[in-house]
Amino acid sequence: MKDASKLVLFIIMAMSIVSLIISMPTLIVSTLMGITHIAFRALIVVIIGMFIFSITWVILDKRMDKELKKIDEELAEYKLKMEQLDKGFVERQQRVTDRFKNLR
Repeated sequence: MKDASKLVLFIIMAMSIVSLIISMPTLIVSTLMGITHIAFRALIVVIIGMFIFSITWVILDKRMDKELKKIDEELAEYKLKMEQLDKGFVERQQRVTDRFKNLR
């Protein structure tokens, strides 16, 4: 479910970028040609596209931060487990070497 919502947000971002790519030249050309109603509509599309893009960017950034925090916590847990296993291994090696010393 989370992957689907991220995919939807990426699609929304891509659509807003496409609308910006289309509307910016329209805004420039219509302004230069003096066609005010097309320029006004293109300006509205540019503003709405930037607004939608910024909102989806913030939402994705927050979700990615949460996922990165979860991954960091899991890595810390695995690191702690590995350190405990290493300590146990070192202790067993020490016991074996002590037994061999006692045999001699």
